[in-house]
Amino acid sequence: MMTRMMKVALLALVVALAYCPPSLQADPITYIDTLQPGVPVTGTQTQPAGNPSNPIGAQYYMFSATAGASVDIFGDRLDGAYDMSFWVINGVYTDTTQIGLSFPGSAAFATFGDDQDPPNLPGPFGDPHVNFIAPFTGPYTVAVTNFLSSNDPPFDFQLTANSINASTVPEPTSLLLLGTGLFSLVGYCYRRRKLSA
Repeated sequence: MMTRMMKVALLALVVALAYCPPSLQADPITYIDTLQPGVPVTGTQTQPAGNPSNPIGAQYYMFSATAGASVDIFGDRLDGAYDMSFWVINGVYTDTTQIGLSFPGSAAFATFGDDQDPPNLPGPFGDPHVNFIAPFTGPYTVAVTNFLSSNDPPFDFQLTANSINASTVPEPTSLLLLGTGLFSLVGYCYRRRKLSA
């Protein structure tokens, strides 16, 4: 009898969850700073350890890039116990429900930085560093998270964008102007040579 009641209760719970999924917690996102090439920014991480993909409690920064730009972002722990990690995703967001339960969420582009560089401070963890070619023109978000720090927060850190440079691929209009100029120069030289002969 008890087993049957437990099965019915379990079935009722499954049906309730299917029709009433748990709602996402909406935490507002505040961007702390805008990354500029070569200009380090500092921040403080208060997110508990074990949250490398959690949008809630992350520290948010933004930058803009042109499609085809080389982007190089690295983090430096200013506390040896901090296991710094960060996500780079395209777009900017006003609250965590726009991202979802975890990074990268529904972002069309994402890359993750954790322990790519040797540690700049003594401690068990390396420092995060990502390098990529921007797939889109527009704003990007850098969300600094807490991977598996060996102490309790707060932790200070530094974030630097080494380069956010536009691609040097020439525009079609520039190529057309260059081609027209070269063609005119060749024609001028040919005509001058013919007149002097």
